[in-house]
Amino acid sequence: MAAEQDELLKKIEALEKQLQELKEVQKSSGEKKSQCLKVGVGEKVCNCLAEKLPREVGFEQYVHYVVTPKGGLGYDGLPTEQRKHIDDALASRDACVEKGKGGFLW
Repeated sequence: MAAEQDELLKKIEALEKQLQELKEVQKSSGEKKSQCLKVGVGEKVCNCLAEKLPREVGFEQYVHYVVTPKGGLGYDGLPTEQRKHIDDALASRDACVEKGKGGFLW
């Protein structure tokens, strides 16, 4: 009986952790969408970016990646994980521009 309760508590804790992570993702996506809309980008593109941008990449950072050539970012000297964030952000831009067909900085 005690083992079953321990197992149930572990499952509840895991679900609570997943719920907290989901809330953080939703908050982050909402902030990205809001910032995107403030600069006059279409809602379709902003929704796409909010969904596709890596969680670790904020909207301001995304704009920096988009407008700065990789050489200016020091791309080749960056750690692998940071280069992946840049690559993923640029891939998100490409996918969202294709989806929305245009917009400011996209």
